[in-house]
Amino acid sequence: MKLVEVIPGLETAGATIDFVLEACRRIGKTPVRIKDTAGFVVNRMLFAMFGEAVRLLDEGVAACEDIDAACRLGLGHPLGPFALMDMADLGMALDIGNLLKEAHGDRFRFGDALKQRVYAGHVGRKCGRGWYRYE
Repeated sequence: MKLVEVIPGLETAGATIDFVLEACRRIGKTPVRIKDTAGFVVNRMLFAMFGEAVRLLDEGVAACEDIDAACRLGLGHPLGPFALMDMADLGMALDIGNLLKEAHGDRFRFGDALKQRVYAGHVGRKCGRGWYRYE
């Protein structure tokens, strides 16, 4: 991954931040400076998408396969949100979503379909079943 989210602490010196930004560039990474807040940038955007994908499924708008295809083909994502959650771990996704909800409100609330899968032990690729089934 080319991106590095650089999150200075409250008392991080400007020279330290500059050093870290330049070190990232020297090793071929693209640093972005981010405020220290729950989820930073990438995870907040990602988990907003995960939450909306689960709500779309819960509302019967589309099946997870079709939502994944729409994200791949319409947004240019390499994986759809359901395939990505399966790769990572649905339990972890639920836990992080709950942390983000606590910090930022109901916009990070996941729908029932995710909770049901996690409670049933269908947490993704590592157990052979999540949103999809795996051999």
